[in-house]
Amino acid sequence: MARFEQRVAAWPWRRLGQGALVVVVLSGVGVAWWWRAPLGEALTTYVAEATGATVQSLVVSGAVYSGKEELQQALGLGKGDSLVGFDAAAARRRIEALPWVRLASVDRQLPATVKVTVYEHVPLARVVFEGAIWVVNQNGERVVEDRENRFANLPLLQGEGAGAAAGALFGAMEVWPQLLGQLREAKLVGGRRWDLRFVSGVVVQLPEQVADYGPSVALPILAKLEEARHVLALNGGEVDLRLPDRVVLRLPEGVQAGPVVKPAEGAGGQGQV
Repeated sequence: MARFEQRVAAWPWRRLGQGALVVVVLSGVGVAWWWRAPLGEALTTYVAEATGATVQSLVVSGAVYSGKEELQQALGLGKGDSLVGFDAAAARRRIEALPWVRLASVDRQLPATVKVTVYEHVPLARVVFEGAIWVVNQNGERVVEDRENRFANLPLLQGEGAGAAAGALFGAMEVWPQLLGQLREAKLVGGRRWDLRFVSGVVVQLPEQVADYGPSVALPILAKLEEARHVLALNGGEVDLRLPDRVVLRLPEGVQAGPVVKPAEGAGGQGQV
């Protein structure tokens, strides 16, 4: 018994220190291991190689705006890296801390594949905040600063509280893609209503929501005007929809007025052209 204890004392495992416990079980089909930190990096690599526990395939899905390098850095793994001691939950938290990532999942698929799925924020518009331009999501939350002007195609929101109120505006406009596709700026006036500026430069004054009249009623009127008279092409013109019983067109110099849409009383924004 004494000789056995002497041989055990001489094993190299003893050099790992009092804090390390390693149990390795070998069989004809594989290796299982358990450990208590701290373990040496060399031992971790050895066990991983002995079992084939290294990353051979890294699959990332759902990433549109998040960069490959920043995702891999947050994951902490690359092809050929050891999977021993890999903490998928911690990796998920690091990935979810990236600016574009709303939710993420990190899964190991045997034998050597790691799958990362990210669910990103959907860019809705840009907003001016403290002198900088930020991209906001559908909830009006700031996602990233648009330093490189990558999102110049998104409408620019201005006015105090514009970001928080943007979801309701775009929700009302999404059923009118011919309008939304031409929108370039939206300014929240007094925290109550919007002035919209379109590609041509024409400004549309939407009403605030009062009783049964508001943007959801005024926008169909604007759609009719655009279909019949192409009012969104009036560079320098204005379309005033603030009042429920009339539409006021302020035309650029040299442009003559024609028939317009007038909301019929109680018709929910329907009228004649």
